[in-house]
Amino acid sequence: MASVAPLWKRNLRRTPLFTYGMVIAHLGIAVSLAGMASDSAFTKETLVAVRAGDPARVGPYQVTLDGISPVIGDNWSALEARLSVVRGTNTRVLHPQLRFFANPPTSTNESAILTALDGQLYTVLGQPDAQGRWQLRLWWKPFVTLIWFGGVLIALGGMLSLIGRVRRERRTSLRAEWA
Repeated sequence: MASVAPLWKRNLRRTPLFTYGMVIAHLGIAVSLAGMASDSAFTKETLVAVRAGDPARVGPYQVTLDGISPVIGDNWSALEARLSVVRGTNTRVLHPQLRFFANPPTSTNESAILTALDGQLYTVLGQPDAQGRWQLRLWWKPFVTLIWFGGVLIALGGMLSLIGRVRRERRTSLRAEWA
């Protein structure tokens, strides 16, 4: 509420553009902070060991491991999972990888991320176990998109503020020339 306080009891048609920029940027900071504060409190995390065809649930999603296939890159090789992600009637496919580098010998995990308006789903392929199952790490972060949306508002507010200042200085210099 405090971020919109500079607009109270003002004639909105006569309010300078840089004031609107300031209000939008401060509102963006509040939205980002709300996303950051809510992220850890509402994150759902699941660690499962699955075989091909086994489903796992996290948040509003059902994730099924369809299979594992090898992939070769420029300086790495990988095992890539094919995950079917279902939410309601919508199905998406994600491809997290377990990468291996030869020089120096290193292995890393490449996550696959599904972004929706109401959050993000992070998927990571882990190591296989002795029974032929694969570890899957799944995170559903419902408020993480607020962090990004807040950043967009901050950038928009900064741009409006800058444009407003330039327009104001241009008008002031034109008035000085006319006088």
